[in-house]
Order: sequence, then C-alpha cells, then structure tokens
Amino acid sequence: MSSMMSSDEYQITSEIHQEINRDSTEKPSLATENVVSRFPFKYALNIESSECGTNCGVMMDEDGDLIVCRKPVLMQKEGIIAIEHSYSTTLDLVGRQIWRGALLLGDFLLHYGSSLLQDHTVLELGSGVGFTSIVAAMFASEVICTDIDVGGILELIRANAARNYKLLKANFTVLGLDFYAHGWCPNVEAKLTNVTVVLVADVIYDNDVTEAFVNTLQRILRTPPDKTVYIALEKR
Repeated sequence: MSSMMSSDEYQITSEIHQEINRDSTEKPSLATENVVSRFPFKYALNIESSECGTNCGVMMDEDGDLIVCRKPVLMQKEGIIAIEHSYSTTLDLVGRQIWRGALLLGDFLLHYGSSLLQDHTVLELGSGVGFTSIVAAMFASEVICTDIDVGGILELIRANAARNYKLLKANFTVLGLDFYAHGWCPNVEAKLTNVTVVLVADVIYDNDVTEAFVNTLQRILRTPPDKTVYIALEKR
C-alpha cells in the first residue's frame, strides 16, 4: 500500500478540540464517532438605570483619586451551548468541526447581540456546526443558517439547534447555500430580502473558497435592504 496520502484523505483536527470540555454524558445523536462539546457562557441581560452614569459628574475618593462610575448589572444569564461535531475530518468536511473564529464571533455576539441583533433577520454563511447561529438566535428575530449540503452538515446543524432549543429566541431556518453555485434555491432568494445582518466565521482558509465566498457576499450585498456584515477569521 502506498504511503502517500491525498488531500482528500488527510485528516485535519482543529486545535480548539484540545482546549474544550467534551461531555462524556451527553451522547451524539447522528454518529457514534462524533463528540459533544460544552461551551459555558454568561452575559448581562440588562443594566440598572441610576444616577451613576454619564451624567453623574466627577467624584474623587479621600485620596483625591477619580472614582469611576459604573452602572451595576441587574441580571446575568448563564447557560451552556452543547455542540455535536466531528473530532477530525478531511479538508472538504472541516465545517463539521469547531474553529476559533466561530467562538470569537459567538463571544462578540454574547456581549453586543442585544443591541446589534434585536429585531433583525440574520444570515450566517458557512455555518459549519451552527455554533454562531445558535448564539445569534438568542437575540435576533430570525436566523437563517446556511452551508453547503455535503457530508451531512445541514443535518448536523439541525441536530445542534434541536439540542439547544431552549436557548433559541429567533425563528431558526437551515438552508443549503453553495458559494460556487450560479443559482440559489428559491427559499434562500426569498429570505435575502429580509436579511439585515450577515455573519461569517472561519471561511478564509483556501484561495478558491475565499474567492467564491467574496463573490457570494457581493451578490448578497447587492440585494436590498442594506446589510451589516461581521466576519471573524484566523490570521493564516
């Protein structure tokens, strides 16, 4: 047997998998070789209004040091996002893993989602296992989670949405969208007319994929209404 291995056979493992807490009690629902990882989160629900704010004036302590006014947090939400995913895959199926950009974008949304996503329709491109879309669905009114329909990725997203259904505030739709396709399904085309926020994480890793992604994004941005795009990626 040849010792050479093609790029389609070479196994790739995200470095994130060495850092996260895999849950041995929560079993995968789609494939026994999958794993389930848990991501604890915490964020402020709202801020108590008080005199201590932008209009509180300048105050000093007994040593003459400036006292920084801080608005106290009234409530915090805590929870866990559980994600089923592959531990390692070939290059064409890396979307079945968890990558650092998705965690960064998810953390950003946990901090700012209540102001950036409330009452918005959100589209995620290249959603992978659906982590970022699940976070977005905690704040938005609707989330359209998309990826290429290969390797059971769309089924995996649906399973992860179902696993975390108690966290989802938004209407949550999973649709196939291929960056290389010349035409999209009618459901995608119809949803684009309502999208105001686009999320993208971890799609910049291959020159051809990057070019196809940019072309896709340009096409989406030409479709009214105006859209805000948030992109997270690792420097490679």
